[in-house]
Amino acid sequence: MLDTELLQAALNIQPPWRIPKVEFSSETRQLDIWIYFDPGSEFVCPKCSGHGCKGYDTEEKIWRHLNFFQYRCDLHCRIPRVNCPTCGVVLVDVPWARKRSGFSLLMESLILIMAMDMPISKVASLLGEDDGRIWRIVDHYVSKAREQEDYSNIRVVGFDETSSRRGHNYITVGVDLESSKVIFATEGKDHTTILNDIINFA
Repeated sequence: MLDTELLQAALNIQPPWRIPKVEFSSETRQLDIWIYFDPGSEFVCPKCSGHGCKGYDTEEKIWRHLNFFQYRCDLHCRIPRVNCPTCGVVLVDVPWARKRSGFSLLMESLILIMAMDMPISKVASLLGEDDGRIWRIVDHYVSKAREQEDYSNIRVVGFDETSSRRGHNYITVGVDLESSKVIFATEGKDHTTILNDIINFA
């Protein structure tokens, strides 16, 4: 039996969360870790940040985590929904994963690093995942990063087109010519593509 305290420290699981149960199977080549919260625990409302919210009920969630050596590792938890006096019944946030993601934050970090240097289909194949799930992670963080970009100092923009694959599948790329930085890329190559992207970009 694996030491639950060691895994709790490695995953940085802090009260009111704890790891009471771990199962490892060499036959299925998988490690499963269960995360519980202490009965009577109080949580912060994820919407209004109100403190002292009591558990209302729970929802079971599973996240793909970093492999344990060559074995797949899944995290299991019944996440509490709390009854907030201001917001009503809401699902609390957990520190190891973002909402609506089937992966832990550390697993998402690994996926993003891999996606920088290889095709998404290759990342999905190596991890044994559907490429749609990988694309959703990349799209989330690319959109988040673009929201923080500041384009106010861009003065000269250039456009170019390239074929995304054999045939006539083109993409148009917009570049800040002074910094040689790509500021957007989109499908298509005619004047309407550039016009629509300038409107969206502005």
